[in-house]
Amino acid sequence: MAVALVTIAPASAGLRDLWPFGKKTAEEPVPDPLPYDVRLTVEGGDRRLNKALSRASVLVDREESPPSGVTGLLARARQDVGRLTAVLYEHALYAGEVFVTVAGRPLASVGPFDPIGPVPVPVEIRVIPGQPFVFGRIDVVPMPPDVNLKKLGLIPGALAGSQVILRAEAALLEAWLNEGHPLAKIGPRDTIADHRTNRLDVTFNFSPGPIADFGRVEVVGAKNVRPDLIRGRADIHGGLYSVKVTRGAAERLRELGVFESVRITPGEALDPDGTIPVTITVSERKRHVIGAGVEYSNTEGFGAEVYWRNRNLFGGAEQLSLSASISDIVTESFEQDYRLAATFLKPAVFDPLTDFTLRAETYRDTTDAYRVTAVETEVGLAHIFSDTVSGSVGLELASTETVDDENTTTDHLLLTLNSELVWDTRDNRLDPSSGFRGMVMAAPAYDFLEDKAFATFGGDLSVYRAIGATERFVLAGRVATEILTVDDVTDVAVNRRVFLGGAGTVRGYAYENIAPRDANGNLIGGRSSILFSGEGRYRLNDSFGIVGFADAGNVYETIYPQFNGLKVGIGAGVRYLTPVGPIRLDVAVPLQPDEGDPSWAVYVGLGQAF
Repeated sequence: MAVALVTIAPASAGLRDLWPFGKKTAEEPVPDPLPYDVRLTVEGGDRRLNKALSRASVLVDREESPPSGVTGLLARARQDVGRLTAVLYEHALYAGEVFVTVAGRPLASVGPFDPIGPVPVPVEIRVIPGQPFVFGRIDVVPMPPDVNLKKLGLIPGALAGSQVILRAEAALLEAWLNEGHPLAKIGPRDTIADHRTNRLDVTFNFSPGPIADFGRVEVVGAKNVRPDLIRGRADIHGGLYSVKVTRGAAERLRELGVFESVRITPGEALDPDGTIPVTITVSERKRHVIGAGVEYSNTEGFGAEVYWRNRNLFGGAEQLSLSASISDIVTESFEQDYRLAATFLKPAVFDPLTDFTLRAETYRDTTDAYRVTAVETEVGLAHIFSDTVSGSVGLELASTETVDDENTTTDHLLLTLNSELVWDTRDNRLDPSSGFRGMVMAAPAYDFLEDKAFATFGGDLSVYRAIGATERFVLAGRVATEILTVDDVTDVAVNRRVFLGGAGTVRGYAYENIAPRDANGNLIGGRSSILFSGEGRYRLNDSFGIVGFADAGNVYETIYPQFNGLKVGIGAGVRYLTPVGPIRLDVAVPLQPDEGDPSWAVYVGLGQAF
């Protein structure tokens, strides 16, 4: 079990600014507060509809905070009529009715200066849902090319919820934008509800406007970051206008880490040359940031971390990060694990999409299989080939001292060429609902002290798919493998051997506790591994989701995975959905625990598990 409590803030921030997801402030006292007692009744509604109506009602939600006089109470009641009607429309209930009475009188007959009667004022909300409507005739004028209305939920005979209509309309507009029509606009929508047949006919109207290529690019809001870097990183250089291009450009700019927000918008009219001008509006983050955190693990005890970062050293989004961490603080020995690291990142070294990195760190890391003490330095380059494909290569020199499970100490001097290629089409990095991420890596290495050459190869593929029109349910699957090319695994530093277990691999098992063992039961590591993971993720509402998952994998002595003897871990978790990403809490149980494995494990983190 491991739980981290982290505090991160700009250097100039006060304590009240540390919580990043907003804060609830005390309400100011209102003049002439008027208490009321509200009752919401839904005739024949199902549980899901009843909960949605109750959540939408301002009268119900704020019953403990009395409004200011009769005027305030009537304002809440009128607001509820609109909000509850909107909920009915979301559930395709276009014949539904909402009735509100205040002190036994219909809402429309109560004036702000009328005597209101006893306090607390009785308020009755009665909702008659009626029968659900389904789609009848669906027309799109004009229809964008290569659009499948069924994928948008526009299916004759299917429930005609208002959110389905609005999402489809937005998707149709985006389709026109992606066809090179930067001035495309939504026209009046024609909706006809037939109350005799409970069918809804919908006609979507659009004004596509002219086709245009990208033109001049203007940068607004840059103060300390050079505009030429922003234009280069955006990489918008002519070509047919597409919102996919602008979205990818905005994502690349956000990944620089120096901007609080990035917005890319087309102009309101074409330039005389027939191209569309584009404006990149940025808001810069504070240049310096400091962070500190503490964590507790039942295997490593208490730990702490501090770091400092400069996000923009010389005006080109150069980053310098310094960090220090220590674990297992409360112990009788003086051999705690630690890490001291410095990292420098220089974007746009050879071209706008190539970055230079320099890393130096020293650390001690202890697992059930080994302890390694190391000093490492690495220089590398990373390049963005497209919106979905990127790659990196780095040359690493590491001096390590390893102690294996039999207390045998070995020194190594390793030169490694790390390379990686990633193809990523996910719609959201921290909480994907569609697309995939594929990664292949190769890391040939040479140990000067042992005079041994070897290489590590790996692949990792994750796929995501949302189910249903509301896309609340997401299926996620992952398969990964790793291969170490040596004849005798003991010829390689123990920390370079293959292990599985713990967060990120097979949950429920101890960290790196899945691997071949010797005759005495000591972990020695393997030469290959295979990993399978599957998750079913369901979003309950805008704040919470639940997850069920299963992981399976094993490590083998052979150079190729054998797919037998898989260790399986199963579990479930909850997700708290924040603007930054989902905070996850998972509980996992190992089905074939080995020596050193817990009976259950808890994992806390930011973002989905994969």
